[in-house]
Amino acid sequence: MITRYPGAYIAGYEVEKFREYSLATGPVTGYRYIAERDTVSGKLTRITYYLLMSKEELSITEVYQDNLQALEKAGINILAKGSHPQSKPQGEVGMGGWIGTELSPNSFGSNSAANLLFKGTSSSGGTFSIVGQIQNPEGNVYIAQYGERHSNELIMYQVDIIEEKTAETGKVSANADFIKKEIEMQGSATIYGINFDSNSSNLKEQSQPVIAEIAKYLEQNPEISLYVVGHTDMDGSLEYNLKLSKDRARAVVNELTKNYGISTSRLTGDGVGFLSPKASNITDECKALNRRTELVKKSN
Repeated sequence: MITRYPGAYIAGYEVEKFREYSLATGPVTGYRYIAERDTVSGKLTRITYYLLMSKEELSITEVYQDNLQALEKAGINILAKGSHPQSKPQGEVGMGGWIGTELSPNSFGSNSAANLLFKGTSSSGGTFSIVGQIQNPEGNVYIAQYGERHSNELIMYQVDIIEEKTAETGKVSANADFIKKEIEMQGSATIYGINFDSNSSNLKEQSQPVIAEIAKYLEQNPEISLYVVGHTDMDGSLEYNLKLSKDRARAVVNELTKNYGISTSRLTGDGVGFLSPKASNITDECKALNRRTELVKKSN
């Protein structure tokens, strides 16, 4: 939709297929609290840019004005904006305190390049933020930008793009290569497409392609052992959902060992109910996102 600032390079590029995003458009109104917030959900793309230029060569205000002009030229409706040439911790839109409060519920993992925005700096030369929206019949697109002169030589800015849509569920969402990549990168893989009868641990036939891919991964990686962990939404009591999630995880283990010949010593099934959600439990789409199976690598 917009090009990067001349001279900027991509320091981080991250994508989540479906995620809730807390979008702020007003000032900080309390301790780490912004009243004017909306929750949007969909595919999130996060790009973090670094610009290695001194204060004499380029100011944070120039980067802000260029990005704002590009968004407006592209026909994007600006919902909030603010630029502050000096480092200020206060909570008006675009100030350091506002950026920290806005990004707090929208963080990525500890290794994300975007986390530099949270680290603070004694030599910052200002900050900015821009929030915009594109209205589309198939789903709105939201763009949020956050920038900071982090040091005398470094400007960084982050672009979050949220493409609004409902969660895709009930489809084969994993294959052996995907599982291998996820476990190598983070020690676990989130699996959708393993489905059960309502309030039951009976596997539906449509789950077989996904279970076959898990078996394929285990066959190709005989040194790997896994915890198979069941997750539920928040309908029902904690006690009920803990048992249901454990029974469902053990049903997956049973399928892998009996029908695919995976050794029982390599698999342990357990469940955590709704204690580790991916999203809120307000909408059907978010509940579906929470109903999942996770594969967690056992330590050697």
